[in-house]
Amino acid sequence: MGFTMAERKKIRAEYAKQYRKAKKADKTKILDEYLKLLGGGNRKYAIYTLNREGKNQLRFIGGKNVNVVISSTVRKKRVYKKYYDEEVAKALINLWKFFRYICGERLVPVLRANIDVISRKKRFGITAEVKKKLTTISRSTVERLLTGERKKHKLKGKSTTKKGTLLKNRIPVRRFWSWDEKQPGFCEIDTISHDGGGEINSHYAWTLTATDVALCWTEVRALKNKARKWTMEAADDIYKAFPVPIKGFDSDSGGEFINQYFKKYCDDRQINFTRGRARHSNDNCYVEQKNGDVVRKTVEHFRYEGEEAVAALEKVYSFLNPLINYFYPTKKTIDKKTLPNGKVKKIFEKELKTPYERVLEHPDVSDENKKRAMKIKASLDIVSLHEKLENACEMLFSIASKKNTGPS
Repeated sequence: MGFTMAERKKIRAEYAKQYRKAKKADKTKILDEYLKLLGGGNRKYAIYTLNREGKNQLRFIGGKNVNVVISSTVRKKRVYKKYYDEEVAKALINLWKFFRYICGERLVPVLRANIDVISRKKRFGITAEVKKKLTTISRSTVERLLTGERKKHKLKGKSTTKKGTLLKNRIPVRRFWSWDEKQPGFCEIDTISHDGGGEINSHYAWTLTATDVALCWTEVRALKNKARKWTMEAADDIYKAFPVPIKGFDSDSGGEFINQYFKKYCDDRQINFTRGRARHSNDNCYVEQKNGDVVRKTVEHFRYEGEEAVAALEKVYSFLNPLINYFYPTKKTIDKKTLPNGKVKKIFEKELKTPYERVLEHPDVSDENKKRAMKIKASLDIVSLHEKLENACEMLFSIASKKNTGPS
C-alpha cells in the first residue's frame, strides 16, 4: 500500500526506536518488516536512516556548540543566490538579439573579445558588475539563460539553379576537399536567389557568396540578376577584396559559372576552376552553409527586385562582410571519422576563431597580407558596424515591404 511522505516519516521514527535497541538478529527482522511495510527499498539506505533518526548531534551554530536532534521531518531547503541573476540575463538577451541571434558557442568569444567596447555603449546599460560576469560566463550558462527567449523560424526556399550546358566536360569535378588540400585561396562559390517564393523571372536580385575553405573567410555581393555580366563583376570584386590571392573556385553546375566567359576569367588569372556534381549540394557544403547562416539569417526570404533594392542589399553587405570576417568566430571541421556502426563523426577545432585570426595564424599567408588585415581591423568598431547593419536591414525590409504591398 502507498503512504504519504508524512506517514513514511512517522513510521520511520517508530521503527528507529525499536531498531537501535534491538539485538543483531532482531535488527534483521525489524528491517525486513520495515521495508515490507514501505513496499521495498535499498537496505543500506534504510539502515542509515533508522540509525540516524532522532539522534542528537553536536553542531557549531552562531559561535556556540548546540545539540541538534536529527529528524527527517524537519528539513530546510537551501536557498542559493544566483550569480548570473536577472540583470545579467537581461543584458545577455539584449546582446544576443543585437548580435543577430548567434549560438552561445559563438556568442561567448564575441563577448570576451569585445566586452570593453560593448560596455562603453550607453544603449546596453552594462554596469561594472554585469561586465565582470559576462567576461567569465560559460557557453552552457548562456544557453540556459537564453532558453526561454529562443524562437526558431525555419523557412525553406526552392532551388533556382539551372544547369550549365557548356564546357562541363572541360571543367573537372571535385567531390570533396581533402584535408591536406585546404590551403588559403581555395574557395567555394555559389549564388542565392531573392525571389521571395514568388514568380521566377529575371527581375529579382541575387547574392554571390564565396567562402575560403581553409580560412573560413566569406565575402557576399549583391547581383541585379543572375546574368553573366553581374556575376563576373561580383566575382572580380571579391577577387580584389580577398585577404589572400585566390587560387581556386569550386562552383555548382549552374549556368552562371559553367560558361566560357567565367572559365576564361579563371584561366587568365591562373585560378583552378572545378565544379560539383549535379544534385549533390554537399559537394559545396562550405558555401551552402554560409548561404543559410550568413545571407538568409541577415536578409531573410523576402523578394528583392529593382535598382533600389539592389543598392540597399549592397549597403547591408558592406557592413556584414567585415562583421563576419573580423569579429564572428567560426566552428571549423578539421577531420571526419567513420565509426564501426557506419556513422560519420565530425571532429572540430577545440577553440573557435574568427577568419581574421586564422589569416594571422596561417603560415602560408604572407606578412604583407597579414599587415593589411591588421590595419583594416584596427579601423573597425563592432558595435558601430552592427548599428549601421541594423539601419541598413530596416531600409532593405521597408523596400521589400513596399514592393510587395504596392499596386500590381
